[in-house]
Amino acid sequence: MEFLIDMCVVFMQEIRNKAQMIAQKNTTPHRLSRGGYELLERTILQEKLNKRQTKSGSVEPMSPPSPPDRCDLWTLARTKPNGEMTYEPSLQVSERIVSSQVHVIFSVV
Repeated sequence: MEFLIDMCVVFMQEIRNKAQMIAQKNTTPHRLSRGGYELLERTILQEKLNKRQTKSGSVEPMSPPSPPDRCDLWTLARTKPNGEMTYEPSLQVSERIVSSQVHVIFSVV
């Protein structure tokens, strides 16, 4: 019985060490809770729908709003409630995303 307990402790420690190594490499962690990106996307869609309904003033069902871009979700997931980014690397990546979007918009037009 002790052998089994010792093996489980060693096995779990190996898993824990591996997870810690992966976490150390993540320089841009997000602030999302258990809901993750799915909950964030649902929240944004619901806010868009509420704005659209208050703007039109009708109670009738409306077509669903367009989903947010992945880059917008990424940026929102790393933005604090006061509008600041969580970490400096997140801010740098966000700036690169915005600059590449501007470049794509102008090159398409």
